[in-house]
Amino acid sequence: MLRVALSTVSELDSVRASAWSPARKRLFGLAAAMVAAVAVLAAAWLLVTALAARQQLNEVRGEEVRLRAQIVAGDLNSAAATAAAVAQHARRAHQLTTGPVWAVAAGMPVLGEPLAVVRAITSAVDRLGQTALPQLVTARQRLDPARLRRPDGSINLSEIAAITPELDTARRTVDSATDGVRATPRHTWLSSIDRMRAEALSQLGSLDHSVKSADMAARIMPGMLGEHGPKRYFVAFQNEAEARGTGGLPGSFAILEADRGAVHFTRFENDSAMNGVSAHVEFGHDYDQLYAGAGTTTMYGNGNLSPHFPYAAQIWSSMWLKARGEHLDGVIAVDPTALSYLLAVTGPAPLADKSTVSAENIVALTQSTAYTRFAGDGADNLARRRYLLDIARVASKKILDPHADTAGLTAAIAKAVGERRVLVWSADPQTQALLEATAVSGSIPVTTAPYIGLSIVNDGGNKLDYYLDRKLTWTRTGCGPSRDVTVAITLTNHAPARGLSSYVTGRSDRHSYPVNAGDNRLEVSYLASTAAILRSVSVESRPATAGLGTQRGHPLYTVDLELPRGTSHTIEFRLSEPAGSGEPLVLRQPLVRPLSVTIHDSRCD
Repeated sequence: MLRVALSTVSELDSVRASAWSPARKRLFGLAAAMVAAVAVLAAAWLLVTALAARQQLNEVRGEEVRLRAQIVAGDLNSAAATAAAVAQHARRAHQLTTGPVWAVAAGMPVLGEPLAVVRAITSAVDRLGQTALPQLVTARQRLDPARLRRPDGSINLSEIAAITPELDTARRTVDSATDGVRATPRHTWLSSIDRMRAEALSQLGSLDHSVKSADMAARIMPGMLGEHGPKRYFVAFQNEAEARGTGGLPGSFAILEADRGAVHFTRFENDSAMNGVSAHVEFGHDYDQLYAGAGTTTMYGNGNLSPHFPYAAQIWSSMWLKARGEHLDGVIAVDPTALSYLLAVTGPAPLADKSTVSAENIVALTQSTAYTRFAGDGADNLARRRYLLDIARVASKKILDPHADTAGLTAAIAKAVGERRVLVWSADPQTQALLEATAVSGSIPVTTAPYIGLSIVNDGGNKLDYYLDRKLTWTRTGCGPSRDVTVAITLTNHAPARGLSSYVTGRSDRHSYPVNAGDNRLEVSYLASTAAILRSVSVESRPATAGLGTQRGHPLYTVDLELPRGTSHTIEFRLSEPAGSGEPLVLRQPLVRPLSVTIHDSRCD
């Protein structure tokens, strides 16, 4: 019976299956059509919303450019309105790329990666628009020069301290937004999205730098400007007609006092005030090996042979303590080009001889003209020192005038800091630790990133570096953990054949070969990436030798170069360097003529 029953059921199932087969086919066909329709609709929705989101992001980009210009111009009411518009467009872009369709599509392996990148970017932009940008505009409004600088010229430190919470929140928002974008795939199957991601990270990096710099300044400035009592600083004026590691030869100097936001100079001195004074400092074996016998701690003018500014600052601070018995809270270095940026804001300052010093003439006046006007030794030498001291005094007074344009001066200082023309060191370890994370510290970084560091020191004891051109080409090949690097440094001596005084062209070095007026001698040092290995060095394609040392973990190779007037010489270093992490970092030693740098780097995933 059971066998019969099972046979009957089997036959009935067969009949039923045969009867329902056409219906099932129609059902399956309808289901497939519906799935295809849904897929088409989803794809259409993704395309439409993606295009709309791109339009909103383009609006954000345009408004962001307008916002920057308004902030720089001090048009803060318009900046607030523009920031609100940015937030509106950013929120709309984010809304367009949310929802179940985008979530499912972006979660698909491989195929969804471009969509995941877009979602991360719109999310990041939305967070910035809702939080970071409004807070930055608010901070800028609170730092309005009309509120920040009192009628007597002193700085309202409470206003600076008050913006720290907003800047801290903005900094954390930028960090979070950056992390969100960075967590997405770097390479997808859609190259335009890859470029969008790279551009977004670049812009976020720029914003991150700006926010962190502002946050750092808000934390550091009140204390350094005497929030809790007077602070005293040594201000060295560097003359780049004679190159030193941090820029130029330290000449005249001043003592600056800051007390509860009020800043004034208490004295100006010639470099002769430091004659015979030694510093008591200790920087370790690497420093001693590099500069033994160079007089960096016994000669004020050689205190900054190293390009690492904190070394020079500690030497000068120690010298002042030895000379005057006065502890200093920090050291500042500034050069004539930086002063020209500031005088472009304030206008010219009158000199004792009824002439003026201005943005247009201060560089030439202090580093060239003065040596023509006071060409001799003895009385001329003393007169030139007084003249340069007078320039430093009147320029500084003009810059500290309470009626000067604070916003313009701030922008000028920022430009000079970006070129390493204004450097600051603090004797307070905590403040110095914060400064070392910024460009104003003039520090040689301890880093695993590829490093490109050219440092030139005048070895002839003359003033010919006013006419020096520098070009550096850095080429890296290969994509392994170790890369081949070629560094070509071309130096050109443009000193004129006539018209220069013997004080400018004279040589104080010892040499066993004949030299002519205008011939220069340079110590050319190259700081390479950490753990780099030198393969060869040549001068004008001929094998040469280089001194070897270490500075802040960077191998340092030094070539003694004779550079006759009117000639160019090329030094080439061939190295093997670790791949490192991040983009190459470039040391731009500030001299009269800017350093030209060309980078050729292999593109590796």
